[in-house]
This record gives sequence, C-alpha cells and structure tokens, in this order.
Amino acid sequence: MMRQGFETHPEGPFQPEVIVRQVHMPAGVAGPTEISFDVRCFLLPLPGGIVVIDTGMGDNTIDINEALERMGAGWADISDVVITHQHPDHVGGLNDVLEKAGNALVWAGEADAAAVSSGIRTSGRASFEAKVQSAAEGASVRGLRVIHTPGHTQGHISLLHEDEGLLFVGDAVGSMNGVMVRPPAPFTADPAEAEASLGKLARLTPRRMLFSHGAEIPDANSRLRELLDQPAPQP
Repeated sequence: MMRQGFETHPEGPFQPEVIVRQVHMPAGVAGPTEISFDVRCFLLPLPGGIVVIDTGMGDNTIDINEALERMGAGWADISDVVITHQHPDHVGGLNDVLEKAGNALVWAGEADAAAVSSGIRTSGRASFEAKVQSAAEGASVRGLRVIHTPGHTQGHISLLHEDEGLLFVGDAVGSMNGVMVRPPAPFTADPAEAEASLGKLARLTPRRMLFSHGAEIPDANSRLRELLDQPAPQP
C-alpha cells in the first residue's frame, strides 16, 4: 500500500478533500488472481463540523492531517465519521481517526452498525462510547441525507448533499479508466438488491457522484442510466 495524496476538482465552489490510496492484494487473498484498486475517503466542511466519509484501510492519518491543514482545521473539528459499509477498506482506519478525533460521532447503516461498532478499540479511551449511530434512510448527518443502498452489504448507505447535488455512492457503483462499473460480484452480498439500489440512485438525478473506488467522471447520472441498461453480470 502506498500513499497517494489528494485529489481536487475545479468545478463548483464546494470541494471536499479526497484522499486516495492504492491497495494491492496478491493472488489468493481476495480470489485466484492479484488485484489492485484505489480506495477513497472524503472530508467535507459542513455546518457544525467536518464530516469524514469512510476511513480507508488504515495508516492514513498523515494524509487526513494534511487535508485538515488545507481546510484550515484540526482533528478537533471533525464532528462526524460516516462509514458507508463495513468492509475493511472503508472501516480499517476508524480506530486511528478516533484516537485523534475522539469526540466525533460515528455513523453507519442500520444493518452494518453493529459490525462497525465491534471493531472499535475502547482501551485507554474511557470517555468514548463505542457505539455507532444507526444512519437510517432519510436521516441527516450535518445536512447530508442518508440513502439506504443495500446489496454490496446489507447496511450499505450512500450520502446526498442536496444543496450541491453531490452524491457519495460508497461501493454501490465505481469507475475504472473513466467508465462506470458495478462492484465486483464476489464482494457483493446480494446482487439483486445491489441492482435495485443503483436504480434508486439514478432516480435521485444528482449533478455529481463521488465513488469510493475510481475517479469522478462527467455526466455521471447519464452514465449510470446507461449502466443500468446493460445486463448485470451473473454470479
């Protein structure tokens, strides 16, 4: 794993910090062949604090610290950490973040909250209750609307910044070499639910989408509708 730094996007006044890490898994870890992919987490300045969306696989506190400095903020300004789903490439850095931002609230989808909570270390942090808040459909986290998008995991969620039309899709869908792609079938718990969630996201008609895997692409909502017109791979 190697440090990749930050991405910024020039269009629009509202720009979250995007932290990108490259992950390599040798053959036998997640299937018969080796795989490489990027993992992205986001820092958003919102009313009442900074929201971190996902924490990566870990060992990225330097990147997060640099992102906070770019925002003119510090660890104490992190008010909330939202985990889109319980997979280790999204929740693996949570303990490191909470060691530095121990007053932050942690959120996850209702069906994933217990799994996320069970991985939080509590020793030496008596002031922190290792309880993850359930982010139910329609709930608001500092103005981000929670969208229940099960399939990749049972409790997978996406987040919509309605004022900006900015949708954080987690692993519901991604991009590869500028092409929108479904997540790999071996990592998808319920393909039928995942496909229904893609349709739900398309109906939101966001102006932009940010993926947990893959760079932002233009006209993402049209690309998503085109993807839905293609048959989903069979397991």
